[in-house]
Amino acid sequence: MSPQALLEFLRRELAPTPGRGGATLRITLACLITVALVLMFRMPNNLLAFVIIYLITQEDTAATVIGSILGWVTLTVGFTTVLLALELSLDIPWLRICFFAGYFFVGLFLKRALTVGAIGSAFGLPAALVMILPDITPPSAEVVVESMLWLWWCGTLGLAINIGVQLLLSPGNPLSLLRRELDTRLQAVELALRRGAGQISEEPPTSLRRLATAGMTRPAALLKTASLVNPWARARHESLAALITLADRLVTAARALEALAASAVTADETARLRRAADGCAQLRRGLQEWQRPGFAQWVDLSPEPASPKASPLADIERALDEIALAMPGAGATPAARPGFFVPDAFQNRDYVRFAIKGTLAGTICYVLFIGFDYPEIYTCVITVFVVALSTIGASNQKGILRFGGAAVGGVMGLLALIYVLPNVDNVGGFLLVFGTGCAVAAWVNVGTPRISYGGYQVGLAFWKATLQGFGMAMSAQVIRDRLIGIAFGLIVYGLVEHYLWPERATDALRVRLSEALRLLADLARSGIGGGKEVTTTEVDAWRRRIALKVAEIQALIESSKFEPHDLDIGALERKTADAQIVLVLLLTLARHQRDPGLSEAMRARTREIDGAAAKTLEALASRAARIPGSTTPDLDAALAAMERSVADLPEIGAGASAVDDAPLGLYRSLAATIKQLSSEPLASARASGAARKETSR
Repeated sequence: MSPQALLEFLRRELAPTPGRGGATLRITLACLITVALVLMFRMPNNLLAFVIIYLITQEDTAATVIGSILGWVTLTVGFTTVLLALELSLDIPWLRICFFAGYFFVGLFLKRALTVGAIGSAFGLPAALVMILPDITPPSAEVVVESMLWLWWCGTLGLAINIGVQLLLSPGNPLSLLRRELDTRLQAVELALRRGAGQISEEPPTSLRRLATAGMTRPAALLKTASLVNPWARARHESLAALITLADRLVTAARALEALAASAVTADETARLRRAADGCAQLRRGLQEWQRPGFAQWVDLSPEPASPKASPLADIERALDEIALAMPGAGATPAARPGFFVPDAFQNRDYVRFAIKGTLAGTICYVLFIGFDYPEIYTCVITVFVVALSTIGASNQKGILRFGGAAVGGVMGLLALIYVLPNVDNVGGFLLVFGTGCAVAAWVNVGTPRISYGGYQVGLAFWKATLQGFGMAMSAQVIRDRLIGIAFGLIVYGLVEHYLWPERATDALRVRLSEALRLLADLARSGIGGGKEVTTTEVDAWRRRIALKVAEIQALIESSKFEPHDLDIGALERKTADAQIVLVLLLTLARHQRDPGLSEAMRARTREIDGAAAKTLEALASRAARIPGSTTPDLDAALAAMERSVADLPEIGAGASAVDDAPLGLYRSLAATIKQLSSEPLASARASGAARKETSR
């Protein structure tokens, strides 16, 4: 990346976005209250309190309170078991290393296998660090136990202050905040379209540029919390997730259209802009009551068949049509609360392999820094735990942010040590300097996932530089040791990951895409089943598994950007959104199929369409996987069969009952979405280009 590109990236990522100022204020205030209490009562091992504040603070009260309670319980359980382990192994180094490896393994496994992966980190990492305390503190049982108790108390202090600040300054209910976020995006797009059509000159309260930079991070976090605490949101999680993805696509397309505003607008384009703006207004009205527009009320904006010439306006029209489909309706299949473990926690061998790789790297770092008699670089062990992620790309991203953030925070701390703190002679002046550094780190920390972890590392390095005791900080050695420890941990884990079960994000992405499409095919095929009624429990099981795969795909798309690849990232993001729409439609149709008022003629027709849709999705899954030597179903034949089945629907629906009419529009929408999903290959940019050439012939 060139310096100019890096500066442009930082300018975009550090720009103000909705909610960023408030989150920064909450974190900074919590840090100032904590440091005042730490200095007042001279509490050692206080760094853990600040770490918890940055890691636990979420977008809303519910998320922060739940995270704080779970974090405290996990921390307490972990330290209780550590007391027993220390009693057995304090004087036996090899046994202590075994306990260290055990805690490290369990923490990493739970990090991947639990629904709330942070619980695994809260259990495994602090417990493993306590096991190495005898090697970095005086080898006394009293000193080690006292240090561990201070760690627990500082962690409890950080959690308590975090909850208090959040309750005082919290923005509110996560579902209401999510609705506000979606409405803000629809309003900004509506005003941009009306400006383009010459109807108004008003600027939106929040610019499209800021919304495009903010992305899906805040709405996705709000949805995650809302699904935990609100049964209504949990039952419609897939629809809401699709809405968030589509709203982000809508903003991106509107931003691209805004960049082309200098070009002349034809009369036809003006009419399309006005229709799209009216569509945004209609969706905003429905959003206030979470009501999906009826098929008779919503007029499709995108042309049928779709125009081969892509344009931002066409993307906006298609996104609005899909938002109308994804809008949560009144009826939904009841969803059970998410389990403690992810659906494939004990079937997926990758979780065990991941934990083994991280444990091996962490143990190597532990043994080597003790062998080198350099305990000051114990941060190498922490580095291994935090950068241990599912793929090489994700680990590379975390490693870059960790080292870069530590370097920036170290420079900030060094400047404070040399030029600022020597001129400070009271607590008020120190709090001003400390609060400024915390605010800078918090601003980065509450940004997008592309930089947020770097903000936490900026804060951590700054705290270590300025809080070296209860007097004036004078030495820069702690900054040097931290950077050396991080670099050493990154090197060790990088080597282990390269030689032991390496997993590239691009390879995992193809596998997850194929798995998600096959699960969608199974869900579509469930309506055929020879008269066997599909139960709510079975539908809910498919829902959880597919939603997990979609979340993994979205994370892998980001991780693949840190690996050499030939993927068309934009196309993959569009296809992921299409797959979410297919899931929403299939879940809605599954509910309609259980309606006792549906006629036998309609049931027979829907089973035929379900079978054709399943074959099409199965063919797409095979194409996405690109398995050598595998038999790929004929995608074109399956798609043609589905289109023929849907084409017969008007005759079926003309004289049917109102109950029969309900699924007709859904099946037409399903066919159109699957057709769009199969319009270009999912696997790579090269394959996509080849397909386009073949189509042009």
